[in-house]
Amino acid sequence: MNLDKYVISFFVIFIVVYFLESIGGFYMTTAIVSIEKQFQIPSKVSGTMVSAGDFGYIPTVVFVAYLGGKGNRAKWIGFGCILIALANILISSSNFLFDDKIVNTNSTNTQIESPILHENCSVIKGIFNTTEDLILCENENKNARQLLLSSSFSYCNQDINDERLKRRILSCQSDQVTNLAPTALIFFGLFILGIGRTMPFSLGLPLVDDNVKKRNLPMYFAGMFLVRICGPFCGFAMGTVLQKYYYKFEVPHGLTPVDPEWIGRWWAGFLLIGFILFFPSLLLFFFPTPKGKSTLNLVDKHARKNSKGQAIMPKSAKSKVTDFTKVISTVLKQPVYLGAMTGRILDVFAFKGFFVFLPKYLQVQFGIPQYKVNMYMGVTKVGSFAVGVVLGTVAMRFLKLEGRKAAGWVAICSAIAAILSFINAFVGCHSTLTTLGQNLDSKMSLTYPCMSTCGCEQMPMFPVCDKLGTVFYSPCHAGCPLTPTEIFKFINPNEGIQGNIFKNCSCVTSDDMEASRQFCSTQECEQKAVYYFLFMAVGGMIGGMAVTPGVLILLRSVPPMHRSISLGFNGFMVSLFATLPSPIFWGFVFDKFCLKWDQKCPDAKGSCALYDADPLRLWLHLLYAGMRTIALIADIYVLYHAKDLKLTEEEKEVLEEDPSEIRDIVLQPADAVSDPLIPDCEKI
Repeated sequence: MNLDKYVISFFVIFIVVYFLESIGGFYMTTAIVSIEKQFQIPSKVSGTMVSAGDFGYIPTVVFVAYLGGKGNRAKWIGFGCILIALANILISSSNFLFDDKIVNTNSTNTQIESPILHENCSVIKGIFNTTEDLILCENENKNARQLLLSSSFSYCNQDINDERLKRRILSCQSDQVTNLAPTALIFFGLFILGIGRTMPFSLGLPLVDDNVKKRNLPMYFAGMFLVRICGPFCGFAMGTVLQKYYYKFEVPHGLTPVDPEWIGRWWAGFLLIGFILFFPSLLLFFFPTPKGKSTLNLVDKHARKNSKGQAIMPKSAKSKVTDFTKVISTVLKQPVYLGAMTGRILDVFAFKGFFVFLPKYLQVQFGIPQYKVNMYMGVTKVGSFAVGVVLGTVAMRFLKLEGRKAAGWVAICSAIAAILSFINAFVGCHSTLTTLGQNLDSKMSLTYPCMSTCGCEQMPMFPVCDKLGTVFYSPCHAGCPLTPTEIFKFINPNEGIQGNIFKNCSCVTSDDMEASRQFCSTQECEQKAVYYFLFMAVGGMIGGMAVTPGVLILLRSVPPMHRSISLGFNGFMVSLFATLPSPIFWGFVFDKFCLKWDQKCPDAKGSCALYDADPLRLWLHLLYAGMRTIALIADIYVLYHAKDLKLTEEEKEVLEEDPSEIRDIVLQPADAVSDPLIPDCEKI
């Protein structure tokens, strides 16, 4: 089989950019929790921010599909990918342009004297044995004080905690902690990204359809979807690695990736994606529209063309609008297309926002750190989905799924996936965070005699437990004092405090009066998490088995000449009614069950620190399973109308004088004579 060099080079480059473009959307899922924490925004705001891409996608996708199909689709795809690259770089820049610096209370105007640390180290002199140690103490005195004031946890000490509060107030007064500007910048970057992503999908799939034999189309689509699945897998893998690094290059003393206050280096992933995607996108501009007989159709081969092989465009704006509306009307009169699109809207509305906030739920419900959440989701959800796509493609080829058999296959897969989602509503446990959320008022009460002089008000959350399993909001709430030994751990670079055991904690009921993160039990939640991910993996695999037949049903349900615009219009409707409102809806659901807002400033609500986990678990999964069940009605509608639908047979369509008058798909034998105005194409 001789392949034109344009064919080989185009498909290689297209697969590369298709892969890189697919990383970004799922990488955003790994970054959303860190963005919420860094810029202190609630879930309903972050959900709106995630939907920004649809604000750019919706008004442009149909027109891009309509106009792009009549031009050089390689250049259109290249331009879209360049927009995506620039958008990723713009999103990452919010970290550098709006750094949440903390006011230095050591400055002459804001210095607050601390009775804990003195110039001569008199408080901690007793723990030093040599003159060299004492000199080291004096040199590190100021640094130790700053570490105490900015550490990820607080001790039971009124003076230091009062200074921490004053420092926070000064930071708020300086207006350095704000979420409006970075949120707006990320929103704008996602808006540009939404415009860019209209082009690879709505123009790329019809381009592949124009250049391969129909009997091989399921395998090509499976390959493309596998490449696109590898993108999300890499996105989760990237999130796993980058979440282990703090978003700043200087980590607060004592903070580790397992702590709820940890913020991963989310911005680095967007920066990397943007730079890598930019260069292969430029290569797509070097594909000229082939003239004469060629193996690569960059212009939609189903579009009406003149004798030179150029697509015929309506001359006036009015004619373009009239032609456009007639095409849309023709597409909407296809019952299979209408049913398949409705089902996809319902499925995507359920899935999109749910999946965006799923990492947050897994951290709350099972106590899994964010970097591990991303790794588990990448392996179970994305990996199983990839296996499902392969199995679905193989089943379609060997079971010869056509018409109602293919539609029935999609409906059955959707039903099983909905049932598995329903089962996960009853998989829960008592993690550190869920236990802390129970009777939170009593756990944070400042009236207990054991902590009445600690000054724990508005101190950061750093859960610790005693050996009896009692959970405390922070070492301060456990009554753990700031002793000379604890101070020494801050000024001695050789001492680590990860897994630190706090001693002499007055609120601890165990005999040893010790509290630590490592005393918090995790065995129950580790077992339940295995069940949850198992159901997720099986559901993802079964859902993936419906992808290839589902896309082919959508693609084959309209006249061939309208496939680009039908995909574009499908994307428009899915974005308008599903991907745009879905994250906002699920963000409101999450915020409804928030128990404790992390208020960095008095007038700012901030992000949610603790949730009412049990009702959140039930509502989350029952709503999701219910939406997936409603979508089955659309699948049954498609099943009823898909009797004579052919998915993998070779076809050649008749081009009427007015293609808008075509009501149904017209199939002809493979040797039928084609319109002489359309250049013949050698299929791959």
